[in-house]
Amino acid sequence: MIADHINLLSITEDLISEKYPQWFSNLEYRFLPSYVWRSNLLTRWRERILFVICFTTSVFGPLALIPSLILAYTEQRWDVIILDSFSYTMAVAILLSPRVPLNIRAWSICLTLYLLGVGLLFMLGSLGAGYIWLFGASVMAGALIGLRASFFALMMNLFALTAVAVFIAVGHPDWPVSPANPIEKWLIMAVNFMLLNTIVTLTIAVMLSGLQRALSKEQKLSNGLRQSEERFKAAFHTSPDAINISRFSDGLCVDVNDGFTKIMGYSRDEVIGHPSRYLNTGDDSEDRWQLVQELSAKGTVNNMEIRFRAKDDQVGTGLMSASVLDYNGVPHILSVIRDITVFKETEKKLQQSQKIESIGSLAGGIAHDLNNILFPISGLSEMLLDDIPPDNPAHERIEQIYKSAQRGGDLVKQILAFSRQSNPRKLPIRIQPILKEVLKLARATIPMNIKITSHIQANCGMISADPTQVHQIMMNLITNAYHAVEQTGGTIHIELKETDMASFDEKEEVPFHAMTPDGTSGCPLRLLTGKYACITLSDTGTGMDQTLINKIFEPYFTTKELGKGTGLGLSVVHGIVKEHGGDIRVYSEVGRGTVFNVYLPLLEDAGDSKTAGIPRKYPTGCESILLVDDEESIVQIEQMMLEKLGYRVTARTSSPDALDAFRADPSIFDLVISDRGMPNMTGEQLAGELFSIRPDIPIIFCTGFSDENDEQGAKDMGIKGFLMKPVVLTDLAAMVRKVLDDVADSATLPPIERTLRRDPPL
Repeated sequence: MIADHINLLSITEDLISEKYPQWFSNLEYRFLPSYVWRSNLLTRWRERILFVICFTTSVFGPLALIPSLILAYTEQRWDVIILDSFSYTMAVAILLSPRVPLNIRAWSICLTLYLLGVGLLFMLGSLGAGYIWLFGASVMAGALIGLRASFFALMMNLFALTAVAVFIAVGHPDWPVSPANPIEKWLIMAVNFMLLNTIVTLTIAVMLSGLQRALSKEQKLSNGLRQSEERFKAAFHTSPDAINISRFSDGLCVDVNDGFTKIMGYSRDEVIGHPSRYLNTGDDSEDRWQLVQELSAKGTVNNMEIRFRAKDDQVGTGLMSASVLDYNGVPHILSVIRDITVFKETEKKLQQSQKIESIGSLAGGIAHDLNNILFPISGLSEMLLDDIPPDNPAHERIEQIYKSAQRGGDLVKQILAFSRQSNPRKLPIRIQPILKEVLKLARATIPMNIKITSHIQANCGMISADPTQVHQIMMNLITNAYHAVEQTGGTIHIELKETDMASFDEKEEVPFHAMTPDGTSGCPLRLLTGKYACITLSDTGTGMDQTLINKIFEPYFTTKELGKGTGLGLSVVHGIVKEHGGDIRVYSEVGRGTVFNVYLPLLEDAGDSKTAGIPRKYPTGCESILLVDDEESIVQIEQMMLEKLGYRVTARTSSPDALDAFRADPSIFDLVISDRGMPNMTGEQLAGELFSIRPDIPIIFCTGFSDENDEQGAKDMGIKGFLMKPVVLTDLAAMVRKVLDDVADSATLPPIERTLRRDPPL
């Protein structure tokens, strides 16, 4: 009901505004306060009612005022003249005072009407029509001020009529007309007047009061809707996600935000007014079909993964949330797409890294088992070589067994390096044997339609490097070359030569990571002056353009199909080369192949790391050693080695048994050799128990894994040495003797006792 009144009020205002003559509208704008046009409808109407009353009174009032004044002057009724003049003056003053607050002007006009009505009643009785002005005063109070004011005005009218009745009964007024039984007639007239006055006044006041409350609520709702709309606009345009409003029936775009233009690459003019199929932003038509189906069934879609195509044809991945909304009476789709392309790429890389980590863990376990297998082969063959004379035909065969076991040990080290369970150890090495081993392995795995050639300089010097990592460099490069020639066939060439940076041809210098086949770039190699081993690996494959060359050393970058590359190979090569103080260059051209040059610094005056034969003289001793390992075969081989060297050995295959043996008589043992990865009680835990019994007992760890942090931690707790599996007799003899001698020196034993321990009598 109230809403109908509000609409009626608004419609009425519009109709009246249309019917108003222009001159009257101009008068309103001239006399009404400026705030009126920004106010609610009820306030605007009250101001306009007050303006009409005052304007009408000011303009047409003289038509009634002048005859009334003439008549009053004739009858010498100066009181009537003063009252009428005052009332007219107040109407004009209120009209000309628009800056005075509405309530003051409204009360002023109501009081003026009231005083005029009361004055005329007392002066002229019913002949002066004073009750009409009282009626107007109460009605104006309800219309211009409110419900409370209407009640007050009615009470004032009742008081005025009662006062007039008393005046009639007591004062016997000398009115122009004095009817018979005046008091009875006055009371009847007053009752009827008050009844009608109350009905009209309260009806208008209640209606306007209800309209005011309704308008206040409407104003609050309007403000809330406006604020909500402003918040929506701010969120719509500032959101980094792509937001699109499109027609449900045909996908015609109505509006997009700045996030949409940034992600998709289109301007607003290119999008608005066109259907999505015209823009081709959907990479998969099934996504659009699935979206329409779910919206038709549920009305909303949450976090649906889609593929989208930007203006530059780049395909991305997004999470779409959408809902159906009514826009101007037509169903539309509000869709929000969050670009997760980078997240998905990172997720794939993480999954690939986890796969590599899993493979590395598996490789570490395999390497541990291989160590246990190779240990007996290597140890027994080494001891047999000492026992069998060199001129015996079996000596050469056993030596081959020993060398094969050593190569197996090198393979285990490569596996451990791959699985991150072994730290690189730089040694003086020759590159030639590693390259020959890589060539044998490559020839065995690469198809025969791909030709592999080599030119290895025999007198190329030695480098300080980890053999496993050099092997890894070559395997990664040759694998990369194989993938380049796999489809069409071709040639892979490996070359090794010495290069002197002091005489390096400046014309051949090309920038790191950005090689050009013609060598025109002028960025020098980042190498110090000196001699370097230059390993060149070239292929006649597809080649690369400049853009790809600039990215090939970035981690996880790969152009190979799924399952043929991780994007880590060349980045690992680059890291190893830089760690060894070298540099790497790439020369490539599309259709003409690729050349990798790896520069590694040569050692100055380094002797050959390979010995002429297997050593025959080992340091010996006569001390008592507690030997602990959970593998029975390893314990037997190590015991045989130590006893061959002259030591007395107590062997145990479990940590608790070894601890019991040591606890029984700690003083009889001069040294403890323990496997690090023991079940039930690890090597560290066993060492801690032994130190608690005898703090000065020297301990050596045997391990298949090497980690500098773990080794340093073990040394900090008192471990004297480490032996890498598979243990060879040479290393075992040297380490045991070194630890025992260090302990003897620190204990300041007499020289003769130290000599007897190192060289016991036969």
